Amino acid sequence: MSRFLEELRTGRVLLMDGAMGTELQRAGLKEGECGELWNLTHPDRVREIHQAYQRAGAQVFLTNSFQSNPTTLKRHHLETRLEAINLKALALARSGVGASGFVLGDIGAILSPNQDFNDSDLQSAFRVARSLATADALLFETYTHFSAFLIVNATRQFLTTFAKVPIFISFSFHQNSAGALTTNDGRSASFCAQSAQQAGVEALGVNCGQEIGMEEIVEIIRAYRQETDLPLFARPNAGTPARVGDRWIYPRTPERMAARLPELLEAGVSMIGGCCGTTPEHIATFRPIVEQWNAQRPK
Repeated sequence: MSRFLEELRTGRVLLMDGAMGTELQRAGLKEGECGELWNLTHPDRVREIHQAYQRAGAQVFLTNSFQSNPTTLKRHHLETRLEAINLKALALARSGVGASGFVLGDIGAILSPNQDFNDSDLQSAFRVARSLATADALLFETYTHFSAFLIVNATRQFLTTFAKVPIFISFSFHQNSAGALTTNDGRSASFCAQSAQQAGVEALGVNCGQEIGMEEIVEIIRAYRQETDLPLFARPNAGTPARVGDRWIYPRTPERMAARLPELLEAGVSMIGGCCGTTPEHIATFRPIVEQWNAQRPK
């Protein structure tokens, strides 16, 4: 078992970082610009974001590679630079957080919910996973469709012959017309947890979600925990943003989000961080709550 997985099984809660994309925007990324390319063109700014989260207390960091896949990079005429972008993403995260931090190779959704799954999608997943396989774990995040498990299972089989790296998966939910929390294809949190257990992933999470607040995130984690003993993690966003001038403003302040953090800890998370709109200030506000929780846990 890797050192990272051993740490997840200790009962201590690890503090993750917050958003990368919105922090890049605060650092000057223009609308429509490829943020992942900044690994090559503005490496110091990407490293500084990692370091800001480390100073805030984060112990687990995502690489700046969320949309670094062949389909998305092709729109920017960058598909041939995928490996260079992702290898640099890993190097920047490692150099920014040091030996004590854990680095997750961040892999966003490679196909849309309405897209037919085919061999090309598998090849894309293999290529991305291989480029990030020296991370402490691979994180397939913000998935909203059951096809995520097809990609994860196929990627695991591929990596068995290439590298032994833990695989995490994180789903994004919304409230349907009946008020139930589901993925875009109608799957419940309980179903996702059962499927994750069967798929053999090493950790299961929830992140982001349109109009999904801390209350809903807690509900999802509780539903997960009823179905699986996998390490769980949550990365809630800072709310639905409003456009103010040339900026997007997120409504959930660090204090507002931190107020619900004890409920997430009670629900059974092993890691907690933030998604869109969260900042180093959010993570710094989470830190004393997580540290107090860890100090009070049974030895």
